[in-house]
Amino acid sequence: MKMLDKLKRKVIVLLLLMIVGVGVAQTHEFAPIGAEWHYERLYREGMDLTGITYDRFRSLRTVEINGWKCSEIELFQNLDCDGVANPHTELRYINQEGDQIYEVENGQRYLMYDFSKEPGEYWLVPKYDDTIFVDEVDFVELTDGSYRKRLQTHPVNNPELHIYSIIEGIGMDKSLFPFFILYGPPPCMNGLIRCYSEDGIPLIMSETECDYEIMSVDEFDETRLLIMNTIVDDALHIDFSEIEKEMKYVRIVDMSGRTVFSQETMDKDLEINFSAEPTGVYLVQILIDSRVINNKILKR
Repeated sequence: MKMLDKLKRKVIVLLLLMIVGVGVAQTHEFAPIGAEWHYERLYREGMDLTGITYDRFRSLRTVEINGWKCSEIELFQNLDCDGVANPHTELRYINQEGDQIYEVENGQRYLMYDFSKEPGEYWLVPKYDDTIFVDEVDFVELTDGSYRKRLQTHPVNNPELHIYSIIEGIGMDKSLFPFFILYGPPPCMNGLIRCYSEDGIPLIMSETECDYEIMSVDEFDETRLLIMNTIVDDALHIDFSEIEKEMKYVRIVDMSGRTVFSQETMDKDLEINFSAEPTGVYLVQILIDSRVINNKILKR
């Protein structure tokens, strides 16, 4: 009954927001100092985009460019698009004017988002030579219980812009800037937003850790400490013979970030029943003291 009452209250709040939202909508500050975004990114391993890493954006400070008050945004990528550890940092700049959000580059200002738009309206993104149409407007609840306006949109010319779902004051669900391709080559693929916070307070949280990334187990010296089968039919077997006296924490997630197994063990081996899990790639993370070993397995 309590869950039903809570659902009813949420529906009432959403209806009120949708009815009066245009008249009382608050213009949220975009990229306040200290804001932090984490987006999932897939990189290529062979012919498949099976590697998982993240892009992190941080709003560092306020600067003035050509008279525009801008937020300086740091982009950090730990792995390149080959999955190789190759830390990369660059700075970008965002300017806000009311409901319009601009990217500032080389002394020019380019419109990215326009949160004043309603269904059937559009805006131009000249930097990317495209037009963004608004298909639908709704509201999304953040982890602090507040609501933000969300635009469901589509680009007319180039679907690789990834401008589809945009949350007021936060940005797109796929990357903060409308990348064509990310730092490469080869090109990577954007994933969904994992976390967004302001002043250290999380407003968007997924089931996956904000800075979670998967590298091939071959990249770690600790691989000599364990043996596991990477092709799984009914069971995954992990041999900890070399470190049987140490505490190990084992966590397995599927490609959507859902945890399918987690357990601490002091045993010298571990057998995990996979017979009920669907076919696909799974990520195995093993924490031993301060060391982390990541590996991928394929369930047939």
